[in-house]
Amino acid sequence: MTYALTLTIALAACFGLQTLALHLVGGRTTKSESNFFSSIARIQTGAAEPVAKVFLAGSSLTGRFPSRTEEFPEVANMGCDGGSAAVVMRAIDKGILPLPPILVIEGNTLYREQGAGKSLVAEVMDSPWFSVGRKFPNLGATARPSAFAYSILLERKVGRADEGERLPLPFPALAMIPPPDAEPLPEKASAVIAELTAITERFRERGCRMLIVQLPPGAEADSMNTRIPYEFSRASGIPLLDLSKDLPPGAVRYTDGIHMAPASAAAALRSILMALENP
Repeated sequence: MTYALTLTIALAACFGLQTLALHLVGGRTTKSESNFFSSIARIQTGAAEPVAKVFLAGSSLTGRFPSRTEEFPEVANMGCDGGSAAVVMRAIDKGILPLPPILVIEGNTLYREQGAGKSLVAEVMDSPWFSVGRKFPNLGATARPSAFAYSILLERKVGRADEGERLPLPFPALAMIPPPDAEPLPEKASAVIAELTAITERFRERGCRMLIVQLPPGAEADSMNTRIPYEFSRASGIPLLDLSKDLPPGAVRYTDGIHMAPASAAAALRSILMALENP
């Protein structure tokens, strides 16, 4: 047997094992050795065909939500660790990612876009490798060998989304346009809102329905974490759902004080889907 044939057989065997491993984990891994690869994997698999009915665009806070699971087959998680919903929104606007029927925009981290340059994740989404990984998961970030190991370790540490009762968060989920803010925003914050409002207007013209969401644990009312998404809602006319308000003590579990544990993230997603059913 020649060296070339031996190498071909070995590569085919590895590819087969990789395909089996992906199948066993539902077609995607949940964590890699870095936030960068975790984000790319999440977005590549979230944007795979057929296009999901609902895209969740946001940061690592959104990254904790389930994605295309048995309970949420039409929900794709597009959370970008260290970034914000704007990364995915710009990619959709440029045609790199498809436009879903419904786009849920995490508001908590939009403040990061104030004067920010192009992120590494955004740069990679412009590359041919990103497009190939969307169409062929075996060649994407989700199939990296390290991703399988890190996903197992993460599940052991924080648990699974299907642990506990399958209920929404314990309060009525109502989306609305916030009342006016008496104090004007700084120039950089206003520029972020102007850009995102223009993008969402183009999405609306193409038939996309949108919802802005403030996730637990929320933030102080006078912080940019809160004021930017609230003003974005007013400027764009997109309803805002604040899931961080009026939560009973202990209603949400966190892994680090900021990121929701999987079962709580699933409960928050149920609340979001309930709000979408009652526009």
